[in-house]
Formats: sequence, structure tokens, C-alpha cells
Amino acid sequence: MSSTWKRFCRTMRVMGKRRFLYYGSILGMSVGMGMFSVLCSLLMKAVVDISQSGNYHTLFITLVWIVGAGVVSLLVYRSSAVVYNVEAKRVYGVLYEKILNLEMNLPYAYYEKHHSGEIMSKVSYDLGRMGDIYGSRFRRMMMPFLEVVVYLIPMLALSPYLTVCLVGVNVVMMLLNMLLAEPFRKVSHILSGLNASMTEKLSDILQGMEQVRMFAHGRETVQEYIALSRRYARKSNWRILISSGLESANRGFDLLCSLVFLGLGVFFVQRGYTTLGALAAIYTLYGSFSAQFLQMNRYIPELVAYLAYAQNIFDLLEEQREETNWYSHEACFETDKEVDDTGMVALDSVGFSYGENKVLDDYSIVVRRGECVALTGASGCGKSTVSKLLLGLYPLDKGDITVMGKSVRNMTNENLRQFFSYVPQEPYLFEGSVLENIRMGKRDASKEEVINAAKVANAHTFILNLERGYDTQVGERGNRLSGGQRQRIAIARAILKGAPILLMDEATSALDNESERLVNDAVRRLHGNKTILMIAHRASTIQMADRVCNMETL
Repeated sequence: MSSTWKRFCRTMRVMGKRRFLYYGSILGMSVGMGMFSVLCSLLMKAVVDISQSGNYHTLFITLVWIVGAGVVSLLVYRSSAVVYNVEAKRVYGVLYEKILNLEMNLPYAYYEKHHSGEIMSKVSYDLGRMGDIYGSRFRRMMMPFLEVVVYLIPMLALSPYLTVCLVGVNVVMMLLNMLLAEPFRKVSHILSGLNASMTEKLSDILQGMEQVRMFAHGRETVQEYIALSRRYARKSNWRILISSGLESANRGFDLLCSLVFLGLGVFFVQRGYTTLGALAAIYTLYGSFSAQFLQMNRYIPELVAYLAYAQNIFDLLEEQREETNWYSHEACFETDKEVDDTGMVALDSVGFSYGENKVLDDYSIVVRRGECVALTGASGCGKSTVSKLLLGLYPLDKGDITVMGKSVRNMTNENLRQFFSYVPQEPYLFEGSVLENIRMGKRDASKEEVINAAKVANAHTFILNLERGYDTQVGERGNRLSGGQRQRIAIARAILKGAPILLMDEATSALDNESERLVNDAVRRLHGNKTILMIAHRASTIQMADRVCNMETL
């Protein structure tokens, strides 16, 4: 229970100081709605009392002040509801921004270790349910409680003995509901995990549709997804069963409470403990009183269950972010070393490991200004690791990297990346037009600048032959274009960025001969104008280099 309370308090603290405005709006809604019901019950009492006494001249005055007070209570409710909805939507937006900011700042290693489907599940499933806490679940639990308090005041004033008996009966039912809160939480936690696994499988199926259709393992993946879906359905049915049983028990208990009320009411009126008018007023209130108790009983377990989704979001938010500078924890930075002013990139005795797997050990290389260097070697020798270290995706274990004479230890990762235009083996094109994808290299570039970059990249001609030229939509991940076309658009994007160093990681390894020739021609046009570091293994690409560095022989 203590952990649930801590999780709840943490969820509310996300709202900051505005949570008090949020609490106040729920209080205003509860008091406004509760007072309206109280006024209706007082009207019933007045009618019964006046009917018994025959004092009809007070009826009009009573009607006027009750109706006036009722209008005020409804205005309080409605204005509070507006504030509540604004604050609930605002905090969901704040959470969404926090998650988006986190995703932009998670270390590259996180994405290599976690499936994209798992991350999508947290954003679409867990975050949505955490948002529901602010949008409905907390309100549905708190408003019945506050309204019950509002009802209790006049009920105790009208008949304290009868009211105490009714509260005792309803408290028993509330305790029974509290016992079911833990099973709700456990089932919700399991459903969240299953949804993450289903999202991962579905992502694999959609992105690998060709392999799914061609290979037996693809069909097995579909069957695994179906199995997870069926398990999710069984757990959902179990949760529905608990909820339905709870709802049925609450309804049955409501009938029992009504019978208890009638029996006690007759007994107290006969003994003179209360009047018939007070009994009529309490009976009018009791329907709302009992209904709110039932709502409170129902939504306490559901709120506890939704807090499990909130914990998943908190766990994600606690993930370590990428450092602005990986080396900021060091006591002091070394001053930039004296290097040859023609040196653009230098790796000096660099060491790096992925956990226990050592990839680089005292590795050194210098790439001079305007030089084109091909970095070769067998798979696993660390070629791609070099590119990741140059881009600041991982920190060095030892040694140093200097770019244009400056140590990476004295630069932020953002500043380091400004020196590089990067073309990976499988470039990612975003949903949008060809123009928009190239312009990502420089957001304020004119169309003329985009066209010039495309011409240098050998992309201009094929783009003009597309259905709508530069306005042609490339589709998801650029699937409406060939591999060579996507690669040349990626090179155009890199050229448009205007960085002094072009870093190409196996950029032609997956292309056919003609596409490779066109990409290589584009690289040749940049030769001498930019410093080029190519990670490559194809002979035709390596031949363009001024110098070849085989990592296995250095």
C-alpha cells in the first residue's frame, strides 16, 4: 500500500504547482454537484413538512431560495469542469513533451538494446493510460468521495443515527473493493507487458513482410503474435470478469442497502428519532449517496491499476540520458593537443569495448584535409564502431579523437556532429516529399540550393523523371524509391548540410553495379572539396580513395 501511495504522489507531482488548481477544480465540481442534490432533498423535506403542517405561505419563499442556490451550484460545477479539463489536457501534453524530449536524448546504446516496438508501446499504450489518470480515473475516485462528504453533512443533521448505520453498511462494501485493487494492478501490469511484446512482433511483421511471406520463421512470428494476442485476450477477459463480478456485487449490495434503509427508516420514525420529512429528504439523498459510494468502490481498484502504467512511464523517464559531453564528469579537460594544421580527423590510441567485448585497442589514424580515406577490414574489426565514436554516439574508453585540431573531450556531442555529414548503409527517408527529405540537411535552404546538392549527388535527373519531381512523396522509409535512389538522396542531404567531413558507412555495399557507379561518381565530385572517410569493402569504392587503411593490419 505504501508503494502505491508513493506512486500516486509522484504521479500528481508531475503537474507541478498547478496540481492545486487541478485539485480545486475537482473540489468545485464535487461541491457544486453535491450541493445541487442536497438542495433537491431539502426541497423534498420542505414539501413534506409543509404538507403536514399546512403552512403553504412559506412554500414560494422556499422555492425561490432553493432554485437560486441551485443555479449557483450548477455555475460552480460548470466553471470548475472547464478548469479541470484544461489542466488534465495540459499535464498530458507536458508528459508527451517529456517523453519526446527523452527519446531525443536517450543514448544510442538504448536503441540498440531495446526493440522499437517496446518504445512505441510505452508511448502509445502506457502513456495514454497514465494520461487517463488525470483525465478521468482520479476524478472518478475523488468526486464520489467529496460528494459523499457533502451529502453526509445534511444527512447527519437530519438523522445522525440512521446516517451512521447507512455509512457502516457502505464502508463494508468499500473494504471488499479494496481487496480487489491488487489483482487489478497485477493484471494491468501483465497486460502492459503483453502489449509491448505484441507491438514488437507486429513491428517486425510489417517491416519484414517479404521475409514473413518467404521464410518459415516469418510464419512462426505471425503465430507468436497470435499466441500473444490470445493470451492478452485471456488476461483481458480475466480483468473483465473481476470488474463484472465487482459490479454485480455492488449492485446487489445497493439493493441490500435500500432494504436496510427502509427497515431502519420505519423503525426510527416510529421511535421518534426522526421525522417523516427528514426521512424523505434522506431517502432523496440516499440514492445519490449510495451511487457515489459504489462509484468510489469501483474506481479505487481501477486507479491503482492505472498507476502501474504510470510506473512504466516513470521507469522510462529514469533512463540515463545522453551526456551533453561524455567526459563532463572528468576533473579537468586536457588542453587541445598541437596537431598538424592539415589534419582533419585524428584517432590517437583509441580504446573501446561493448561491455566485455573489446573492439578497439590503441587504434590510431589521421585523415588529412581534403583527403579521401577508405577504412577496410573484416566484419567485426571495428569499422562501424569508429564511425559511432566519431559521431559521439559512444564515449571513448581511452585515448582521444581530435577533429580540426579540437579534442572531442572539449566539445559537446552536438558541436562534434556539426563537423560531419553522415551517409549510412541504409539511409532513412522520412514520410514526405523528395524536397523535404533533402532539405533536412539544411532546413532553411532554398529550392535552388536543394537542386544544386541533388545535381552533385547524381540525383537531379532521376528526381525530374519522378511523377511529381521534387514534390514526389517517397513513402514510408522511402519504399517508393529504389535503393540507389534513396542513397543518392541521402548523399544530397549530406552535401546540403555543408559539413567539412563526409562520413560514409558502407554506403554502396547493398547497391547494384549501376547504382554503385552513380553514387561513386557523386563522391568523386566531392573529392578535394571535402574530407571523406569511407568505411567500405567493395573494390570499386575502395579504388576511389587516396589512401586505404586496413584495420586488421594496423
